[in-house]
Amino acid sequence: MIPLGWLLLVLLASRVLLILRDQPLTRGQALGLALAQCAALLAAAPSPWLLPLLVVIPAANLAGAWLEGRHSSRVGAYRLGVLLVILIAAAFTFAPAHGVTTSPAVIALGDWLGRHFLLPLLPPVPGSSAGPAVMLVVIGALLVLNEANLLIRLILQQIRVVPRGPADSEPDAAAHGGSGVPQLILPPLRPDAPPLRLDQREYNAGRFIGVLERLLVYGFVLQDQYAAIGLILTAKSFARFKEMDERDFAEYVLIGTLLSVSSAVLVGETVKALLP
Repeated sequence: MIPLGWLLLVLLASRVLLILRDQPLTRGQALGLALAQCAALLAAAPSPWLLPLLVVIPAANLAGAWLEGRHSSRVGAYRLGVLLVILIAAAFTFAPAHGVTTSPAVIALGDWLGRHFLLPLLPPVPGSSAGPAVMLVVIGALLVLNEANLLIRLILQQIRVVPRGPADSEPDAAAHGGSGVPQLILPPLRPDAPPLRLDQREYNAGRFIGVLERLLVYGFVLQDQYAAIGLILTAKSFARFKEMDERDFAEYVLIGTLLSVSSAVLVGETVKALLP
């Protein structure tokens, strides 16, 4: 299923560009993403089965951007929804019964990249092709890099375990944190509850720490170095030791870390099981 793999590779790589953007996408940005993702279909031989996917990709991205603009506090949920819709359409398009094939040039390119750049890092498998192996490993890395980040932040927001910003009665200050930097404001769960403003600085720090954490755990899982995961958790606990006295912050760090490590281990084990 190399055509599907190339689509996933480009799809996930294009979405990594949004990892620092918490604000809704514009229509132009959504179209740019859609064009990049549709370009991945050039790796497949011409087939009428590609036409539905060529319609779904731009439609899903534009619909996601429109929904983000209407409900900016649910950006992560809509972006995950866009990914899910495209994946469902791709599974239909590249079903074995439809016979969509890949050009020989693309197969050769993937095999060359794998043998020269990534295959030396993987356990040797006699007779296996490097193309599918490098594709699977990179797809897994992209999943833990951005998509896991979206899912974890969505879960933390839904259960309201997030770093809270200081209360401020000024509407402009509440929206910008008093520094001109747009802040994330979660709507109240109950009609009588106030909105929840997040500590943007801590939220961004947690994002970068989580990304590095998941990439390291993912790499260790691929190499069967499970003991090294404990070193990551120990280093993180030591760095946050003094701040853990605050209960809300301790819950945020603990739940976020468990979700982050679990997602990286799950993706790593899945990739290992699928490696040829």
